[in-house]
Amino acid sequence: MSRADFDRLAERLRNWGRWGDDDQRGTLNHIGPEALKNAAATVRSGKLFSLGLNFDKDGPQLGAGRFNPKLYPTDLFTPLNPAHPSARYSDDVIHMPLQAATQWDALAHVHYDGVLYNNCQACDTLSVKGASRLGIEHLATPGIMSRGVLLDILRLKRADRLPDDYAITVDDLNAACAAQGVRMMTGDIVLIRTGHIQRFTVERDRAAFSGMQPGLDPRCAEWVHDHSLAAVCADNLGVEILGPPVFRSEMPLAFHMLCLRDMGCPLGEMFNLDALAADCADDGRYTFLLSAPPIPFTNAVGSPVNPLALK
Repeated sequence: MSRADFDRLAERLRNWGRWGDDDQRGTLNHIGPEALKNAAATVRSGKLFSLGLNFDKDGPQLGAGRFNPKLYPTDLFTPLNPAHPSARYSDDVIHMPLQAATQWDALAHVHYDGVLYNNCQACDTLSVKGASRLGIEHLATPGIMSRGVLLDILRLKRADRLPDDYAITVDDLNAACAAQGVRMMTGDIVLIRTGHIQRFTVERDRAAFSGMQPGLDPRCAEWVHDHSLAAVCADNLGVEILGPPVFRSEMPLAFHMLCLRDMGCPLGEMFNLDALAADCADDGRYTFLLSAPPIPFTNAVGSPVNPLALK
């Protein structure tokens, strides 16, 4: 996508001021009472699925910039009362990037031309103290819960794996909706299954998981906007198609920029969708109640999450 084409699309999708000049929740504002009631109405069988990866030393990170979590004990077998040492406790701490595994991007995560979502100036917003506006805490209160809709692109294509350079198109999204019998509704959170997470969960190949990978074409941001969706999640590293061509383009991470910076649409990454997808294919129901609140780390630009899907 050329910069001129990107700019035209960004202008059309921009939500600045739509929910007020002080808004810091972006498209999560689409999740109103009706969206929450729609989400609750999807619960029928009582089946619960965790969509998160474990946060541990064997996680998906290669160690360049982001690394896998490191756990340290601060207390082991410590007596609560030294005079009566039978009762004891243990505590620990963790050292990790907030985006080490399954996680949300805050609206402060990316920007271009020196400006973030809702016309926040990057120089006034971002510092060594974190994000003074648009931090993850604003997505955590009251949280992120809505009707989730799984679009299983891997199953749609009847493939064992999508090509690493496959860009999922708007036509693919519409075809998945038709094949699965779902209609997107205001406030929905869409979850895109590419199958790429198996590079890590099955093959245990961190390098392949972090390399070239299928994902959404940037033009899918228009589809997200036109359906008034609250957020977009996927099972790859960055929701959109990733690889060297993406980072060499005139606007690297164009889908990120359109969603986070222009639309105010949060992105959820590295969601493990395989077990949920198998159940959806079995019972033919691709909608569910999705509960995925980020941890309210003040001024942070991301947060780990253990998303839960209840059918």
